[in-house]
Amino acid sequence: MADYIRVGSVSDFEDGIIYRYEVDGEQVAVVSWRERFYAFSDHCTHWGVSLTQGYITGANEIVCMYHFAAFDMASGAVLDGPAMDDLPVYDVRVDGEDVLVATN
Repeated sequence: MADYIRVGSVSDFEDGIIYRYEVDGEQVAVVSWRERFYAFSDHCTHWGVSLTQGYITGANEIVCMYHFAAFDMASGAVLDGPAMDDLPVYDVRVDGEDVLVATN
């Protein structure tokens, strides 16, 4: 069973804004999007650019601003290159008002 770390309250997140947290020594991006939370590595698998500088699309994608690699926020799957490796994702839970991210 995974351990979880609290990264904030539900009210701390503005829809579509990507926030960076340290989770178990890793930089993790967390976003609230359409009443659901997603967490994934903050580093694009192409060049390691911070994804907190990227943007979210209506198709639940996180897009890197540097070379526009796109990833599915839920699965981490590469949807558009130049990235070739999937993005690590983290399980997110909401417990009351607490947003919790699994440590991997």
